[in-house]
Amino acid sequence: MELRYNKSMKKRWIAMFSQTGSEIAALAKHLGKWPDVIITNNADQDKWCKELQFLELRQRGKSYGPKTRIQVVTPIQAKTANFLHAIEGSKNALVTLHGWLRIIPKDICEQYEIVNGHPGLINTFPELKGKDPQIKAYEKGYATIGSVVHKVTPIVDDGEILEWSATFQDEYAMLENTFAKLKHTSFSAWVKFFDKQ
Repeated sequence: MELRYNKSMKKRWIAMFSQTGSEIAALAKHLGKWPDVIITNNADQDKWCKELQFLELRQRGKSYGPKTRIQVVTPIQAKTANFLHAIEGSKNALVTLHGWLRIIPKDICEQYEIVNGHPGLINTFPELKGKDPQIKAYEKGYATIGSVVHKVTPIVDDGEILEWSATFQDEYAMLENTFAKLKHTSFSAWVKFFDKQ
């Protein structure tokens, strides 16, 4: 498949997740390219989205399919993020975090280009930094909600905001609606980000 974002992009793409990886799969479909490496600390493949489960089966079969490698890391590896050193070409790679539920250590932040998707409009509401921004936005009843893509620094959700996307929240919306809308704004912010790469 041809890459839709900047065809001259020389960097490898390393994507990391802790939950289902569904955002990575959706982006890969939109961009027409899987990441070169997908890293997860979720060893329970039954909780991965179906596209990643299928990709893993094809990877084990090695008979066909994309050359994407899925790597499961241990809790200790995930905590230190030292596994990035072992990935060939990672120094020149773009590392993207999609629900990666671990803090990246300072030395790793300084050595790699790492960006994170955050489902909270922290450029407008800084109090949405950190854990569970969706619930905070819902409970505070914000009329505008959204997501950002930002550089990763040693301070959680404090890096430069590279892209963002927002939408209006219905005054009577249920929490599930907030999660769904933020999933959409997150995808939109990532698409804007990749369009500029």
